[in-house]
Amino acid sequence: MWSKNTFTERLNLTWPILQAPMGWLSSPALAAAVSNEGALGSLGMFGYSAEDAERRIAGFRQQSGGSLNVNYPLWPRSAPRSETVERMRKRLEPHYAAKELGPVPYPTNSAGEVTAEHLDMLLRVKPEMVSFHFGVPEPDIVQAIKDAGIFIISSATTVAEALALERAGVDAIIAQGLEAGGHRGTFSGVDLSLQPTLVALLPQAVDAVSVPVIAAGGIADGRQMAAAFVMGASAVQLGTAFLHCEEANVLDAHRRALLESNDACTLVTDMLTGRPARYIRNRLTDDLIAAKIEPVSFPAQLSLIAPLEKAGDPEFSVLLAGQSASMGRNSSASTLVKSLVEETERSLRRLLS
Repeated sequence: MWSKNTFTERLNLTWPILQAPMGWLSSPALAAAVSNEGALGSLGMFGYSAEDAERRIAGFRQQSGGSLNVNYPLWPRSAPRSETVERMRKRLEPHYAAKELGPVPYPTNSAGEVTAEHLDMLLRVKPEMVSFHFGVPEPDIVQAIKDAGIFIISSATTVAEALALERAGVDAIIAQGLEAGGHRGTFSGVDLSLQPTLVALLPQAVDAVSVPVIAAGGIADGRQMAAAFVMGASAVQLGTAFLHCEEANVLDAHRRALLESNDACTLVTDMLTGRPARYIRNRLTDDLIAAKIEPVSFPAQLSLIAPLEKAGDPEFSVLLAGQSASMGRNSSASTLVKSLVEETERSLRRLLS
């Protein structure tokens, strides 16, 4: 049975389907709806304090008794260079003026880490899974989370990264193909042009590691899910497909852009946040890429870009999306999970007939 394996048994899942965490775009309502259908709902903790993170988890628990994945992106604090900041502020000035947003602010910076407060909270509330992006935290933090009985996963964009994560003690690995929306999970500095697509990465990662591998990148329907399981995936992770759902915390401009997307509308750039991520192309991405200037370090660059979204213009919004964005369907998360299961079973039956 395609839906039953050690991964689903460990996490008490009916279906090996993960809703990607997606930072602020996820919501307790979205995660709960997914988990209530027997899949795995997720909450992104990008930029949240330990208190706010616990509040988000509590919001999930009020709506679902299912399993939950809590995600932490990791990055070091770095001081943006003043000359880089000034060049970027100058480039953004005309856009701020056109949107009547006032002067371009100075960037705010932060580190992405599992602080002592966050760790204490995690060990107390014990979500079923904690996932990481951009590597894993220090070994003592990984061990403390594992000792609490919490399942740990992280993303790999190459086989070498998958092997490094296995050595670091993760319980499963997300194979993130180049098709994926959002930030590239790479932590090894490998050039973007060398990162494989999912169809190339997934079977090689499955062969290389002994832990379960979760397929991610461009998956939007049951045909793609069936293909991932045939290639050895223990589960699949979908992000953009869930952005179409009514429970997602997605701005109207972003929803409009998703509805109008096609197969050749996304690109990968570091110009919106300071790290490579896949977005729906718009005037903002085109302008910043054409400028041929260096972005401010991650995530300070995003603090300069985010205010432009206030105008509600898709051409000047941060439109995170994967290459299968146009395959999304507007529905509830519950309906989407049910449809994915039916499509996967139908595709696998067709393959075996």
